[in-house]
Amino acid sequence: MGVRAPAKVNIGLRVLGVRPDGYHEIWTILQEIDLADEILLWESPDLSLLVTPELPDVPSDESNLVIKAARILRQATACRIGAKIHLRKNIPAGAGLGGGSSDAAAVLRGLNLLWGTKLTNAELAELASQIGSDVPFFIRGGCCLATGRGAILQSIESRIHDPVVLLCPDIGISTAWAYKNIEKYRLTTQFENITFHDYIEKHLSDPAAPSCFINDFEPLVFDFHPSLKSLKEALLQNGAYYASLSGTGSSLFGVFSSYSAASLASQGIKLNGKVFLLT
Repeated sequence: MGVRAPAKVNIGLRVLGVRPDGYHEIWTILQEIDLADEILLWESPDLSLLVTPELPDVPSDESNLVIKAARILRQATACRIGAKIHLRKNIPAGAGLGGGSSDAAAVLRGLNLLWGTKLTNAELAELASQIGSDVPFFIRGGCCLATGRGAILQSIESRIHDPVVLLCPDIGISTAWAYKNIEKYRLTTQFENITFHDYIEKHLSDPAAPSCFINDFEPLVFDFHPSLKSLKEALLQNGAYYASLSGTGSSLFGVFSSYSAASLASQGIKLNGKVFLLT
C-alpha cells in the first residue's frame, strides 16, 4: 500500500523560553504543503527500510524515525507482523519542512491499516508524541496552531490558499543546533495570542500584521548564513506579500497573490538548491 507524507511550513515561530523539562515553549502555525515523500508498505516477517534516492542525511538503519515509528506501533499493539518499507524522498532534509516527522507519522497511519491494529487517530497521536514534537501534527494534518513543545494542537480552518514559492538551498541546519544557540538571542518575553478569522492571507498582507508571524530563528540563522537572508529579501522583492524561514531552516517560502507572480518569482530567483512552485 502507498502512503503520502506531506511537508509543512511554519507561519510564524515564536520561542517563549525554556520549559522545566528542558525543552522550549513555542507558538507556531503549522500548515501542510503540496510537497510530499512517498511511502510504500508491504507485510514482511521482519522490519526493513529502503530509502531512495540514497541521501547522506537520511539514514536507512534503525536511527531513521520511520523504523522507530514502526517499532513503537508494534510494541503498543503487541503486533507480530513485520513490514518492508520503501521511502521515496522528495522533501529536502535539514530544511525545516518536517520531512522526517511526516515520514514517521505516515508510517504509523499506514501500518495501522496494513496490520489491522485499529488504533484511533488520538491513540496514534499519543504514540507519535514519543517520536518527536512535530509528529503528532502530521497525524492530524491540515493547518494547526501548535503550542507547548509543539505537540499541543488546535486545528485552524483558515489557512493560506495562495501560491507559494519554496526555496530549498543546499544548506542543512540542525534543529538541535538552532535551539541550543537561540538562547544567545532575544526571545519573545511578552506575547499575545491572536484569533484567526476568515483569512490568514488578509493578516499576512496587512502592513500591521501581528508580530506572531515572525520567526524568532531568523536572526540566528541569518547571522550564520547571510545567503538565506538574501533569499528572503529576493522573495519579497519579487512580489511575495509574506516571506519567512520555515522552522529552523534552511528552507524559505514566499506567499504570492497570483499564480503568475509566483511563477515569475520561481523562475527569477537563483540558488544552489531546489525551487518549488506550490499551489
